[in-house]
Amino acid sequence: MNESQNQIVLVGHFFEKLIFSIDKEVVHKIIFITEKEPLSGTPEAKKILNNLTKYYEERKIPVQNVEFDFHIQTKPIAELTHLIYQQKLQGFDNITVNISGGLRYMVIWLYIACSITNTKIVHGDYIYEGSKEVGIYSNMTLTTIPFQLITDKQFEFLDLFFNPYDNYNDFFNPDLSFNNNSLLFNRRKYDSLEALREALEEKRGDSLSRGSIYGFIQKLSKISALNLYPNPKDKKEKTVEISYIGIAYFLHKLFLKSK
Repeated sequence: MNESQNQIVLVGHFFEKLIFSIDKEVVHKIIFITEKEPLSGTPEAKKILNNLTKYYEERKIPVQNVEFDFHIQTKPIAELTHLIYQQKLQGFDNITVNISGGLRYMVIWLYIACSITNTKIVHGDYIYEGSKEVGIYSNMTLTTIPFQLITDKQFEFLDLFFNPYDNYNDFFNPDLSFNNNSLLFNRRKYDSLEALREALEEKRGDSLSRGSIYGFIQKLSKISALNLYPNPKDKKEKTVEISYIGIAYFLHKLFLKSK
């Protein structure tokens, strides 16, 4: 794998501010992130995106533009995790996520994804005249929180929520974004613990108790890897689905297992 530097940049409302920060890093490819659904400030961010794209293309630096669903809580965690491993499998061994242009709630999701994947995340330390950024001292590397890796058995359990696939590359197809990859957007959910137990029994070829399934659910729920809802049929049984944070955990473990 080569040492190409890939910078993933959250686009904000200030062109020069982002230029200061981006150019403090060695970069061979830039991926700009904007919001998919219109939010407050989206039109301004799109204008800045067009200017940034033109600026770096004129400097012969490859640019890619992606859109995240920031209006859906925690989904950007899974989207960024997926994007990071897509890039790694394309040969970009060194990835930096730049949050200098981000709004607070956007930054939170990206920070969690960087913590899960152990990815470098930076924010510019700017020089100001009044309230305006006129230069930059450096990019501050933020300390991430070490997330515990899920176990092989927990990985096997989370795998139940995805449709059949041939190999790990199916999740990281470089031609498909998170929202265009059917494995990621067309997931399974279970309307009862019994259905979940039967699925795991079929996968393992062994009989399992309802209590063992509940144990998986309890531990994975504590790390926000699952969503549980009352079954609309009886309001008692739980409908279980993998959460976006659970998808991030799964993709992280999947990538490590593939190495």
